[in-house]
Amino acid sequence: MSTFDVPSSQQESDRLGELCGVIAKERRRHVLYYLRDVDETTVAVDRLVQSLVERAGDDDRARVERCLHHVSLPKLVNAGVIEHDRRSGCVRYRPSPQLERLLEQVSELETGD
Repeated sequence: MSTFDVPSSQQESDRLGELCGVIAKERRRHVLYYLRDVDETTVAVDRLVQSLVERAGDDDRARVERCLHHVSLPKLVNAGVIEHDRRSGCVRYRPSPQLERLLEQVSELETGD
């Protein structure tokens, strides 16, 4: 069965499952929250690292950066929710209505709002 044979509702369900998997880890959620809330269209990876270090209270910046480069960013890229240009060291958020709704709901649950 090709992708074209799958009913739209099934594709949407599969995409929702993929997005839930992407935001299952706190670090990836925080990357997406930061990218969603920042005014710039692209953000330097160094700024993401700094944001994660501050948010988590983790003083091992090198460890946070390694995890971001080798785990979190590749998963977000593979899911199609960000673009990562390794040469420039920048990340661009690629929101979708489904992702935005999901992030909003999860953020409300996390903050208790």
